[in-house]
Amino acid sequence: MTRSANDDMVEGYMDGRKLTTPVPLNNRSASYRHGFMVGHGEKTNSLVGDFRSLSMAADKAMDEDERRMVQ
Repeated sequence: MTRSANDDMVEGYMDGRKLTTPVPLNNRSASYRHGFMVGHGEKTNSLVGDFRSLSMAADKAMDEDERRMVQ
């Protein structure tokens, strides 16, 4: 099931497209880090993966964030 990007993912995507933004560490959410990777990959033409695999990775990141919130 593919979900819509959450606010953290969108923020990470926008930051990733700014090539001066440092790579995020684990203090950021998995959604932010995924969005950053996609935005940076698009901007630098280095994005790896097709739509299906990237969508699955986005869902996995959101699942990880949801698990963190429950704990």
